[in-house]
Formats: sequence, structure tokens, C-alpha cells
Amino acid sequence: MELYHVSPAAGLTVLRPSVTAYFGKPRQVCLTALKPMALLYGIKHFEYTYGYTRDGDLYYEEYFPGALEELYRGKGASLYRCSWREGMETTRIPNEYVSAAQVPVEEEIPIPDVYEALLEEERLGTIAIVRWPDVSEKTRRWIVKAEMETILENKLLETDSLRARYMREKYPESWAMAQKEDEK
Repeated sequence: MELYHVSPAAGLTVLRPSVTAYFGKPRQVCLTALKPMALLYGIKHFEYTYGYTRDGDLYYEEYFPGALEELYRGKGASLYRCSWREGMETTRIPNEYVSAAQVPVEEEIPIPDVYEALLEEERLGTIAIVRWPDVSEKTRRWIVKAEMETILENKLLETDSLRARYMREKYPESWAMAQKEDEK
């Protein structure tokens, strides 16, 4: 089975287990059977706003206006092709595989602009991109609440970290709600 891993780091010949800073996962190598899902990880970020429809189709949803272009345009990455190996496990996330051991790279494919690569996958029908104007009001309300909870859970009101500044700028309504909640 062909698996993919995308990283902003070029020139890797082996994928080594690591710990993600924001998602509480153990030290591991994360891979996916879907190229467009892998492309979403072509940037290092605090959130990856993708999911699956009831039919199992992959989609990316903008959580603020112009998110896809702002986050991905002009960012280069490398797509690493690997093969399934003994000891790899599936996760609760569809099409995701993890390995506690390092994984040899079989091929590296440069991605000069992750944004353009995602638009190409959209044209191919392998990912649906839900742009901000098409996000329902119900989903927008959910985003505000979910981001408020993220701000509180990660104690971002108490810091001026890169993540806190991002959340304050991109989710001002969530930030204000978190401040009110924190005052209680």
C-alpha cells in the first residue's frame, strides 16, 4: 500500500518518529493513504480544518475568510511516498496510519506551492474545498464556540505566543467570548 507524508522539510530519506506540539499524540510517524490529506500537512500549523463527509469524502473547510489561500499559498513542501510496513497501525482518523518506528522514504516529490497543489486536487475531485462564503451559519457558530474552547483549554489568554496572537487575530469573536468566560 502506498502511503504519503508531507513536510516543509526537504531532503528526508527516513521519516523519524516525532511528537506534534499541539495535538497530544505520542512520538510517531504519521502517514496517510490520501495524497490531498497529506498535502494539508504541508505547513506547520495550529489547526488543520479538514474532515470527511458521511460518504467518506475528504473536505477542507475554511474557518475564516480566505484561510486556504492565506495559510497555504506560496508555501513549498515535499511529498514523501512510502510503503506500508509491518508494525504500522491505523488511527481513528480515516486513511491515517502511524508507525512508532522510522519509515524509509521511497520517493520525494517537491511541491513548490501547496496551495496550487490543493487546488489541483480539488479539480481532480479528490478533495472538496468549502470556502468561507459557503460555510453555513450553524457551522460558523460552532467554529466560534470551538475556537473559544481551544483558547481557554490552552490558556492562550495568559500568553502572547504565536498561537495566541493567531487566535486573537483570526477568531476575534471567540477571543472576546473566552475573555468573558475567563472573568467568571
